[in-house]
Amino acid sequence: MPNILWLMSDQHHAGCLGAAERSEVRTPNLDRLAAQGVRFSRAYCNNPICGPSRCSAITGQYPHTTGITGNEIHELELEAPPTLPVVLRQAGYQTMLVGKAHMVRRWNEAGFEQIRYCDLCDSNDGDPRNVHYFQYLIDQGLADAYDLGSRLQGQTGHQLERFISEIPLRHHLETWTGDQAVELLQNRDSSRPFMMHLSFQRPHEPLGIPPECADFYDPDKLTLPASVRDYFERRFSGKPRFQQDYVNDAAMGYPYRPRDEADLRGQLAHYYTLITMIDQQIGRVLKELERQGELDNTVICYVADHGDFAGQHGLCLKNLGIYEAIHRIPFILAAPNGPRGVECKAMVELVDLYPTLLDAAGLAELIPETVEGTSRMPEAAGKREGAEHVVCEYDFNATQPYAVAVRSRTHRLVLYPWQPDEIGELYDHRNDPGELDNLWEQPQHVNTRLALTEQALAFVSRYRRRCSTRDDPFRTAQPNARLLLQQRGAQWSSPQAQQSLPAKGGA
Repeated sequence: MPNILWLMSDQHHAGCLGAAERSEVRTPNLDRLAAQGVRFSRAYCNNPICGPSRCSAITGQYPHTTGITGNEIHELELEAPPTLPVVLRQAGYQTMLVGKAHMVRRWNEAGFEQIRYCDLCDSNDGDPRNVHYFQYLIDQGLADAYDLGSRLQGQTGHQLERFISEIPLRHHLETWTGDQAVELLQNRDSSRPFMMHLSFQRPHEPLGIPPECADFYDPDKLTLPASVRDYFERRFSGKPRFQQDYVNDAAMGYPYRPRDEADLRGQLAHYYTLITMIDQQIGRVLKELERQGELDNTVICYVADHGDFAGQHGLCLKNLGIYEAIHRIPFILAAPNGPRGVECKAMVELVDLYPTLLDAAGLAELIPETVEGTSRMPEAAGKREGAEHVVCEYDFNATQPYAVAVRSRTHRLVLYPWQPDEIGELYDHRNDPGELDNLWEQPQHVNTRLALTEQALAFVSRYRRRCSTRDDPFRTAQPNARLLLQQRGAQWSSPQAQQSLPAKGGA
C-alpha cells in the first residue's frame, strides 16, 4: 500500500501559487507537485471558516451533515465517525498529525497515533501549554513573543496588520512544523505504510514574519488584482447594503480594509512570504521522503481549508460575503500511478478529498458509506466533466449570521436568508470573473437567479446544528486558550506566572 501525505494550509488563496494566476508568488515545491500530478484549478471548500471546513474534509461530509458550523469544537462530546485517518489506521497505516488540527479532539485521538499540535485551538482545558509548539516556545524562553493570539492592544499587528515577529526563523512556527514532520518521518515504523496530515497554521493571520524573511517580496513590485477597485473606488456599490455599511465603517476588523494601495501591497508581501515559507518546509519533507526512497511510493495532496481575499475586492482576510476568493481553494494531487502535469478544470469540492485520496492510493474499497463526496480521479484523467455546481454553507455569528453560496460552471449566487428583505448577489463569471457587478436585481437574469436559488434552498433545508458560534465558549465567561493568552499578556516566561497556573492538563 502506498503512503499518503496530506498537506494542508489555512486561508490560502487558490491563485497565490507559482503554477496558478499569481505566478509572482514563489512556490517551487508545490509547483513541482503540480507538474508531477494534477492541479484542480476549480476546487472549492464547503464552509469558509476553519473548523467546519476541516471537519468536512476529514469526514467527507457537508457541514449540514456534521452539524459543525462553529470554530470552538476541540472539546465537543462527539464520538469519532469513520474519518480518513480512522479508516487508514484500521487498515494498518501508521497515522500522524502535525500542525493545526482545529477539529474535535476525540476524532484526532481516534484517528492519529502521533500528534504534534501548533495552534491554540487544539489546547485542552484552555491551557496553552498543552499545545506542543507553545510549550516549545516556553522551553526556548520565547513564549512572550508568541504571535498566534497574544497580540495585545497597542502592539503592532493587533488590528490584523502585518508585523515583524520577535521569534527568529529557527524557532518560527513554520520551521517548527517542518521540524516535527521530518522527525516523525525519520522515526516512523518502516514496516507499515504511513499517513501523515501535515497542516500549516498560516498564511492565516496574524501576518507576522521573522526578520530573516522580511525582504522576500518587494511590495512596490507586486501586481494588484483588477478587482481592487471594488473597495478603493466603488466602496462596494451595488453590493448588499449591509456590506456597504460594514466596509465603510471606520472601525477595524474582519475583513482587513487597507488604508491605501501601499498598505495593501505591504499586507500582500507578508501574506506571500508566509506562503513561500510554508512551501520551503514542504520541500524539506519531500526531500526526506526522497532520501528514504519513499517519494515515488507516496500519494501527496495539498489543499487549504478556505481562501482569503488576498487583495481581491481591495480587501484582505475573510468573513464578508462568499466570494470566489474565499470559496475557491488550491487542490494539488500527485499519485504514483496518477495523471502527470494536468490542470483539471472540472468543479470539485473539499468533501471529495477523502474518497479521492483513497482512490488514488488504490484503496477505494475502504471508502465508507458515510462519505458524501466523490472520488475525482476520473475527472483528473479526463473521463468525466465533474459537478455542475458546488455549494458553500456559512453559519457564523458575525457580520453576516448566515449565508449560502452556489457556484455553477458560469455563475455565483449568494443568499442571505437572515435579511428581512429578499437580498443576495449574482455574478456572471463569463463576463465578470472579478465579481464586481451584482446582477441580482436585473430582470434579464431572473431565470438564472431562481434556478440557483432552488439549489441553495435545497441545502439550507438539510441543516442540523451540533456546534455553532452561538454556543462557542469564547461567547461565555469561560475563556479559551487564545483569550487566556490575551488576558495574561507577556508573562509566560515568568517563573511566578508559571507557578500560579493550574496543573497542566494532558496533551
